[in-house]
Amino acid sequence: MDATQAEPTSRRVVLYELMSLDGFADDPGEGEWLADTGSRLGDFLADTIATQDAVLLGRRTYEKWAPYWPSADVQPFADFINATPKYVFASSPLQLGWAQSSQVTEQAVPFVAELKRQPGGDIGVHGSLTLARALLAAHLVDELRIVLAPSLAGRGKRLFASDGDLQRFELADSERSGGCLLLTYRRRQ
Repeated sequence: MDATQAEPTSRRVVLYELMSLDGFADDPGEGEWLADTGSRLGDFLADTIATQDAVLLGRRTYEKWAPYWPSADVQPFADFINATPKYVFASSPLQLGWAQSSQVTEQAVPFVAELKRQPGGDIGVHGSLTLARALLAAHLVDELRIVLAPSLAGRGKRLFASDGDLQRFELADSERSGGCLLLTYRRRQ
């Protein structure tokens, strides 16, 4: 098969999460456990979002972020999240006042599977733990970008479910920023 007949490549779902050593995930600045982040963290986030042209959000994350990010100047994320199309998963009506936001009322797994088949860049998942766990369980996450903080949170919501099946990822990159580890894992084919 020549290049003009090549099969279209599917988009990747990239999950970016902040996580404590004991597996709890949280939004930036909310938990006291996210500390000693160092200067490289901003570059890691910039590298993550550089290839994304769509973002998936759960209702709770949307409702937390919508009042904050439109007027925020925290770069590089503010410009990115405000200009990028956001698909917000919510089964009941939602006030969508944030630019580039659209509500998705259908089930996340089939919607994201179809979105992956459409042309475009990477699809980001930021925060949104319930959505992240559903996409992980359905094997739709292609890359994990984890900021591992040097803290034991002790409580909160965990990123990874305790009842999932085996999935294999390979370490693509690791580096340090302050006391945090910046980890990139890609799904094994």
